[in-house]
Formats: sequence, structure tokens, C-alpha cells
Amino acid sequence: MFTFGMQKTINRGMFTQMPRRDQDLFLQYLYDENYSVNDISKEYGIPKPTLYSRINAHRGKSFLGA
Repeated sequence: MFTFGMQKTINRGMFTQMPRRDQDLFLQYLYDENYSVNDISKEYGIPKPTLYSRINAHRGKSFLGA
């Protein structure tokens, strides 16, 4: 699934440095790539209700910006 150790720390660090709009696009991308809200929430430490508000989980799957 996701990575562990230093790579996880690097991933979270890069994510937190992104502008909010880019974070939301990235979270949407992960969801569109069939990662569950639960998995994304665990990986990035974002509560599920917050994650649902940052992605559109009720629309068809698409690629970034589509």
C-alpha cells in the first residue's frame, strides 16, 4: 500500500509544504486512483470527515485537472 519509515516522513513533509489547492488536487488524485479514504486518512494524518470535505468522493473518477 503506502510506504514506511523515512519515505513516509519525506512524503508527509512534501505534502505539508504544498499550497492547500495542490494538496486537495493530490488527495483527489489518490482517491481517483482507488485508494480508500481510510488509507489516505491514515497516511497523511487527516481526519476522515476533513478528507471528505477536501475531495469530491461522490463524482466519477478522473485524472488531475479533468
